[in-house]
Amino acid sequence: MRRIIKRFPVWMIAAVFLFALAFQTAAPAYATVSIDTNPPSELQVTSYTVSPASGAINQGDRITVTLSIFDSRITTITPPSGVTASMNTTSFTIPSANISMISGPTIITDTAMEPTGCAYTLRFTNLTYTGTGNKFSFNVSYTWPSPMPAGQDPVPVGNVSLTLSRCVPFQPPQQPEPQPPGPPPEPPVPIPTSFILKDAMYGYDGVVYAGEQFYLSLVILATSGSTAVNNVTASFSPPEQLTLADGSSVVYIGTMGPGTSTTVSAALLANANVQEGSYTVNIDVGGVNPQTGEQVMAHMTVTIPVLQPERFEIFEARLPSDLTAGMDDGMGFSTVTLVNKGRGTVGNVMLEVKGKGLYAEEGRQYLGNVAGGEQKMADFILHADTPGQIDAYIVVTYENVRGEQKVLEWPFTVNVNEGWVEDPGWGGDEFFPPEEPVGPTGPPTWVWLIIIAAAAVVGSILLVRRHRKKKEAAEAALDEDDDDI
Repeated sequence: MRRIIKRFPVWMIAAVFLFALAFQTAAPAYATVSIDTNPPSELQVTSYTVSPASGAINQGDRITVTLSIFDSRITTITPPSGVTASMNTTSFTIPSANISMISGPTIITDTAMEPTGCAYTLRFTNLTYTGTGNKFSFNVSYTWPSPMPAGQDPVPVGNVSLTLSRCVPFQPPQQPEPQPPGPPPEPPVPIPTSFILKDAMYGYDGVVYAGEQFYLSLVILATSGSTAVNNVTASFSPPEQLTLADGSSVVYIGTMGPGTSTTVSAALLANANVQEGSYTVNIDVGGVNPQTGEQVMAHMTVTIPVLQPERFEIFEARLPSDLTAGMDDGMGFSTVTLVNKGRGTVGNVMLEVKGKGLYAEEGRQYLGNVAGGEQKMADFILHADTPGQIDAYIVVTYENVRGEQKVLEWPFTVNVNEGWVEDPGWGGDEFFPPEEPVGPTGPPTWVWLIIIAAAAVVGSILLVRRHRKKKEAAEAALDEDDDDI
């Protein structure tokens, strides 16, 4: 013994002892399972499924992977007692408790009942995709026999790796490349503020008559410039046909900021003798730019139509108060005097008589045009068909200078006496004077007829003379009115 100890040191003896002990301990683990050290192939994945079954797998998504694995290196008829797996990838994370074996391991034999390999199924639940790559890989270990001796670890037997094409790796946002500093921005170009005419109002409902005072109101808008305008004023320059009623032609406004508006007014008077037409008022709006001190000016115009007031009227109408029905007794002679006191010409003057049972012998008369300051007379003879009181009108129609149709009316009343009797013996209508009482002292009927005829002739002559005198008096009065105008 001492010779042995001297020839072999203590450490060598201890090493041999430990080797023998280890051989005795490990031998049972390989007693029933044999793994070919030179296998024809490694662990094979025969099939696998991914849930959910469709759609892209993005960062943070959770999936479940089920795999069927075949190990052709198992050469004995006894399979491993257990299969464990651990993740070996940066593409997915999973708690170890979520890896389970759902079938196997089972020995697969061929037709000669010879073992060809071992099959089993693993499931990985609640895999979380990290967004890095698309590799799904894990390590596989076997345990045998069951139960394993204390202190013995599962034996690693290989690695399984798959490519999941549905995984979409996370792409961090691209940082824009820094650009070299450009030239400093140019200072903004100042935009000048100016003025425009936004609206204009004048007269009563947009109508101005000669000889009347009216207001011209303007809405002035400051354009959207860079600065306000100080000391803004509006200057009115009317034509000679229009004059300033208050004598002031300049209206002070003050400061106007960009985009603001204000209203200014001026009282104007249209001359009484102005011709109808349109007349232009010039307006100049100006101020001072406070930054540059430059004058800011804008010119505006407003065209104002001026109308002459209409003063065409029936000046006088000489009409009978009594007529005899159905006959011309010389009392129906009538005359109407028309006067145009305005300055514009009226045209297409027409005169007619309207009344039930009353008519003019001349019918409807066309009198033409009547210029400003002129008069025109119309003579006609009235007839009545039925006795009684008749309410009638003299109706005059005309057109003013604007082509508008106007109407003048002169109402009057005439009493119509009976004058026709029907005598069937004569077969028609004849006029008979009132019957005279028959007596030896009275004149014969034919004498009364001669007296009545003579009286009618004398009355007609006196009526014509009277009409001429009144006509001359009317013309004289009209001349006096023209002088007053």
